[in-house]
Amino acid sequence: MTDTSVTRRVFLSACAGALVSLRARAGTPTPALSVYAPQAKIGGKLRFSGADTMHDLVAAWARGLARFQPNIEIDNAATKLSADGVEALLDGQADVVTFVREPFPAEIDAFTRRFGHAPTVINVAGGSYATKSGTHALAIYVNAANPITRISLDELDAIYSRDRRRGGKAIATWGQLGVGDDWEPRPIHAYGMLHRRESGNPPGIVNFFQQRVLRGGEFREGIEEQIDRPGETALDAIVRSVADDPRGIGYSGFAYAAPGTKTLALAETGSGPYFAGTPAEVTRRDYPLSRQIYLGFNHAPGKPLAPALHEFLLFALSRQGQLIVANDRMRFLPLTPEQAEASRRALADAGQ
Repeated sequence: MTDTSVTRRVFLSACAGALVSLRARAGTPTPALSVYAPQAKIGGKLRFSGADTMHDLVAAWARGLARFQPNIEIDNAATKLSADGVEALLDGQADVVTFVREPFPAEIDAFTRRFGHAPTVINVAGGSYATKSGTHALAIYVNAANPITRISLDELDAIYSRDRRRGGKAIATWGQLGVGDDWEPRPIHAYGMLHRRESGNPPGIVNFFQQRVLRGGEFREGIEEQIDRPGETALDAIVRSVADDPRGIGYSGFAYAAPGTKTLALAETGSGPYFAGTPAEVTRRDYPLSRQIYLGFNHAPGKPLAPALHEFLLFALSRQGQLIVANDRMRFLPLTPEQAEASRRALADAGQ
């Protein structure tokens, strides 16, 4: 299997269920979520490392699990980035990575070279709806004067991508998106974040957009890349640029809305259905640019999971665990029963 195919497989596994229409009230775990009821007392130690925005959540899960499994010891390292956790996992200094983004292709490649298999990632909650720095859903912004009201991921790929892995021709004018009258010949000015940091990896949002919208393709030349500046983040700058540019389009979070802009309804393809990005649509992942958070670990195929890790994940995916998600400061979205069941199946498959 090539590095590219391994990367693609891991990302698709991480995003499983993102296009499925699910029924649940936004932000609230329902009674249908299974209750954690341990079958045996388990001991062991788990070392967590990764994103600081999941630190409190892991700590709360550890306290909740301790009521049932007091012999499982949790070491919750005070690291900042998911990349820190990946490095610790590669070096044998951590057992579990807290991922507030999908793994970078370079991380998957490095892990596969080291261990001979890809990392296992289990979806443990939805990203937030609109919490800044909280793995929030992405909104597509255009200038408020623009008549367009909706766009598909296929069309976004044709605007932003060099490779256009979704097929079709490049889109360069608003007329190609069906906007008529004097808008028809106007060129589209695309805005986005910096595509690569000094590390060589993209920001997590860019990685998500590149994998989810561009299907792993490269960005085309000419996109106006915005950067963090004192007093203004790149996501703020994207929305401000669109507000100042009637021909602009850009991605950001719903919390970054500004006068002079509006967000577009999204669909996977031009045939729909389209979703405006309400909290309920993001929770159900009907909205195509809803996001997720994960726990990642090293698991050799065909080997059983460490019992302590298995129990921790079962607790995190349970009703008790998802109630903890609902009360977390980052406002991550609890899994719906269907989403939790998909993660439990992935966990069962990993243990085979």
